[in-house]
Amino acid sequence: MRSFLFSFSLLIFGITLNAQKLHVVSKNETLYSLSKKYNISIKKLIDINPECNSGLRQGMNLVIPIQYENIDTVVYSMHRVRPLESFYSIKNKFGVSQEDLLKLNPQLNEGFRAGKYIKIPKLDELSFVTEEIKDSYNEYNFKKNGKNFKKKDSYNIAFLLPLYFKQNDSLKLSSNFTEFPEIYQKSIYALDFYAGAKIAIDSLSKIHKNINIHVFDTENSTKKTFEIVSDKKFLDFDLVIGPFYSSNFKVAARVLNRRKIPLISPFSVKSDLLKDLPNTFQTLTSQKRQLTFLSEYIFKHYKNNNITLIRRKNDDINLRDWLVSSFNFDSLYFKEIIVESNVIDSIHHEIDTICQNTVIVSSKEIDFVTDILTKLNAIRDPKITVFGLSNWYLFENLDNNYLMNLNVHIPNTGMISYNDTLTKYFESKFFTNYKSSPSIRFAYSGFDVTFYFLSNLIENGGVSNLNYLEPMNLISNNFDFNYIRNYEHGARNQFVQIIKYEDFEIKKIK
Repeated sequence: MRSFLFSFSLLIFGITLNAQKLHVVSKNETLYSLSKKYNISIKKLIDINPECNSGLRQGMNLVIPIQYENIDTVVYSMHRVRPLESFYSIKNKFGVSQEDLLKLNPQLNEGFRAGKYIKIPKLDELSFVTEEIKDSYNEYNFKKNGKNFKKKDSYNIAFLLPLYFKQNDSLKLSSNFTEFPEIYQKSIYALDFYAGAKIAIDSLSKIHKNINIHVFDTENSTKKTFEIVSDKKFLDFDLVIGPFYSSNFKVAARVLNRRKIPLISPFSVKSDLLKDLPNTFQTLTSQKRQLTFLSEYIFKHYKNNNITLIRRKNDDINLRDWLVSSFNFDSLYFKEIIVESNVIDSIHHEIDTICQNTVIVSSKEIDFVTDILTKLNAIRDPKITVFGLSNWYLFENLDNNYLMNLNVHIPNTGMISYNDTLTKYFESKFFTNYKSSPSIRFAYSGFDVTFYFLSNLIENGGVSNLNYLEPMNLISNNFDFNYIRNYEHGARNQFVQIIKYEDFEIKKIK
């Protein structure tokens, strides 16, 4: 049943990859209850289903977008408050200051309430990866210190994915054969990723015929993951992609590290994921790397400007520190504005009407960012250049006119060019195979991650933290692992570029 379900799921990707489901309205259901049930705003529900603007009727069919969950991008853990706990006891237990706790939990200003959950900040990013020293290390250094692999006639590749076969087995197939069977929602992430990966595998199979693929369901369980990788048949793998989630990844990495089998993390940004695990690779560039790179660029090209940094009081102070890490404040005209709420009262008096103005906004919050850009745009000063964070690229509701007028710059680790030959090839193959368009987050990443590491495996005969890995720009992800590494730990992607909004285009400038 499980192998059948997996094959069948790929056949019906045309339905599942759209990441939507149909909901039939039941008696007494309201827009509010549905928004809570599916974790979606009432406004978005109405935008997708305009017919429900005047209210819901029993039996109505509503389209519900499936919300992709964050995969290890959260930099805090949840803690349930116990009786008599306080700032002092939390600090002793977790090493977290009162100031840092309040940034993530402003409700604690009113006191601790037993039974409620609070956010506990994680470690600072990248304690274990020396990523600042990059320029002087080249292919020669890696070849001199690297590991020699003997190329093989065939390669064994494993995917450790949260496919949730058991949950799918419990879902009943529709009795109406004109309809498609329901697939467990969380399976879609992994199926989507593997659909993209399969196109990369098929492409590289033309270069190397004998690529053997094995797919395992981790069930997003550390116990199941341990059982899979501890099996004797896992001795013969040349490359393992996954698991998605860091808890499962660490379990697999500890076992496979003893066997010298390379393991790829496609989505986690956890700072300590690579510690003491030299067989591991993290494909996502850290936020610290992105913002320190942006800081260097600002100081080099805009140090003669009037520089203003704006942040909310509750925003992560690390973002601010990384953004100014390259600044020599003695040679800058610099000021910092700390805002107490989600809106700023006024900003025009902070802008120098004679000099060039550089405004840095160190916030990830869309409401705050929108407010800042709206007020800066109202000044209508062409001498303003705004720098922001990488997640602005994903904001759907930012006004494009504001982005262009304010010459907005942000760091970026990969940007899809729909005119690119590789993108056109991938989308054509994807539609031919699955009768659907690929989703950006999972399908494109599945292709990019698999193509990059599998092509390195075929070219070099193996993948190792000791060896040079050819930098490569693919569809939505770019890869560069060549920096002075600490070989006791894993390697993390260092690629970052800066993009700007200009003439209603997004342009790469560095």
